[in-house]
Amino acid sequence: MKLETKYSGILEKTLQHKPMVFGVTAVLVVGSFLLVPIIPVELAPQTDADEIDIDLEMADGTNIAVQNLYLKELENIVRATLPMEDVEYFTTEVRDGRAEVEIAMVPQSERSQSTSDLAAEIRENLSGKIPGADIRVDAQSGLWILRRVFGGGGGEDVQFELRGYDIEKAYELAQEIKLRVENLPGIVEVRAGRSEGTPEERILFDREKIADLGLSVRDVAQVIQTNIGGSRAGSYRIGGDEYPITVRLQPEDRLGTLDIDNISIRTPDGGVLPVSSVIRKESGRGPEDINRINGQRVTSITANLESGIALGEAVESIQTELSDFPLPSGFTIVFGGEYEEQQKAADDFAMSIIMALILIYMVMAGQFERFLDPLVVMFSVPLAMIGVIPALLLTGTTLNIQSLMGMIMLVGIVVNNAIVLVDYINLMRREKNMPVVQAVIEAGRLRLRPILMTTLTTVLGLLPLSFGLGAGAEIQASLARVVIGGLTASTLVTLIFIPVVYITTDQLLEKAKAINWNPFSSSKEVELAN
Repeated sequence: MKLETKYSGILEKTLQHKPMVFGVTAVLVVGSFLLVPIIPVELAPQTDADEIDIDLEMADGTNIAVQNLYLKELENIVRATLPMEDVEYFTTEVRDGRAEVEIAMVPQSERSQSTSDLAAEIRENLSGKIPGADIRVDAQSGLWILRRVFGGGGGEDVQFELRGYDIEKAYELAQEIKLRVENLPGIVEVRAGRSEGTPEERILFDREKIADLGLSVRDVAQVIQTNIGGSRAGSYRIGGDEYPITVRLQPEDRLGTLDIDNISIRTPDGGVLPVSSVIRKESGRGPEDINRINGQRVTSITANLESGIALGEAVESIQTELSDFPLPSGFTIVFGGEYEEQQKAADDFAMSIIMALILIYMVMAGQFERFLDPLVVMFSVPLAMIGVIPALLLTGTTLNIQSLMGMIMLVGIVVNNAIVLVDYINLMRREKNMPVVQAVIEAGRLRLRPILMTTLTTVLGLLPLSFGLGAGAEIQASLARVVIGGLTASTLVTLIFIPVVYITTDQLLEKAKAINWNPFSSSKEVELAN
């Protein structure tokens, strides 16, 4: 009973200083909201997924044998870096001009290092060791499927697009942007989606000369195709199976582009001349593919983040760095992938919180059968921010979909204590005809213990989850921290603030009732009515 008695004494004193209570509460709430911009923002919490991917990319046109040689060198460095007793599977693969190493680690509880720390160590050891290679080391997140879906199929942390029609100009701009971004702290393995292009030999036909010889461009092109690429001359059937017969030069006669000049063409009059007399060759590079979004040609620029760097923080630094970047007319930079989905998720959660507030008010209005009491209860909702923001800052937790989900949960949880308090105040006034101040103090004294017990059981139940211990526990830890911080602060402030709000609104209501709202009634009629 000592706790209830002390609380009653504190409450009685604070009711005599209502302006100060409103002022202090307003400062705490506003101060909490002002701290929101310094909290790192990301779509999903960073977690450990027991897998490391290493991607080796060489210049377009690099022979697969050369790539395989460099892959062996990379494999030796990686194996020397990793604690092999913690490795469950180690696979390598070379295809489509790229090489890849996939490393599956034993579960997190059975090893001493996290995959993000190992990835950083591998990245450091590989830096500058393989000339001409673009190497990307990625520790897969526990929400890697979510990242791939939101990121348009890629697993990179940061993805943005350079949109513009001119392919060559886009390549130049992408390289300049890449040089700028890769110097930013916390951002690693920046890669431009458009490369120099695949080496190719372009054949230009002398149309006038071909026409003078009585030939067509199609005739010359067909001869070149038959000699180099081959043409189907027929088929060979045996035992019910059919095999195509392809005619072309022997391998030793088509080793390089110079062999094209030795191809002979026959004119309609029976003459024979080399194909070099009617064509001109140019060496160049052609794009592997041309990607478009909404009809615009797109060059993707991607990057990974060091462990502990939030996506929102990284994107903000990139935007600041590129704010003075001179983009030619017709070119734009658009941030997409995970960041785009993060912005959409924030808007959706804001709408969810508004809908939750409306629904809670409607339910309470039906319960109290009054419109004013639910408003008094709703004052407890913003008080939760007094605990949420410090909880995020002190624990180093980012603002992500899990912490936003925790805020939506808080909207429904924090009003419970205020409902208990307001409902009991009304009961005291209705059943015992107590004056409003006495009813508030008595209700607070009698409901203090149930309110504290309810809050304490919820906080203790979520406490183990907030530690983030165990595989995948980091995903739910941010939700638990938000609920614990918000519920604790809201409960403590609600025990003082809600009684003050209740008495203030009751006094304002009494003053409103005393006012003559009918401009046509005389003072005598008012006196008779009284």
